[in-house]
Amino acid sequence: MIWGGIHGCWLSLERFFNNLTRRPAAAGHRETGEPGSALLSPRAWVQRILLFHLVGVTWVFFRATSLREAVLFLTGLGHWNWEPEYGVAFRYLALVVIPLFLLDLALEARNEEYVFEKSPEIWRVAAATSLVAVVMLFSANQIGAFIYFQF
Repeated sequence: MIWGGIHGCWLSLERFFNNLTRRPAAAGHRETGEPGSALLSPRAWVQRILLFHLVGVTWVFFRATSLREAVLFLTGLGHWNWEPEYGVAFRYLALVVIPLFLLDLALEARNEEYVFEKSPEIWRVAAATSLVAVVMLFSANQIGAFIYFQF
């Protein structure tokens, strides 16, 4: 419930401020301005970085089993000591995040929201089916249950 409340507040604030600053969009365009114009905007980059960190912090409340556990985790973030396993975690994170970040920048440059947005339906279905198969393949032997199973 805490996560939902925080997430709802952030969404409301984001929409409120976007409506204050948004110019009317050109016909047929989802966003205002030229495709990819937000790639060079310092304001857009600050918003991305801020949003990323706010969402990451609020996910703690979603994943924690209690409010006490979430607060303990968040207070622990202020006491950072290097551990050897962090190097492995950072390499894994870079391996996963950098390609996704570059893909997101490419989509934004083309003024697209989704990877196969303008592709024929057969390609979208094939991509979705492949993704489901990969998730099933890599999660088949996981000891920890899918996070939503705890509800």
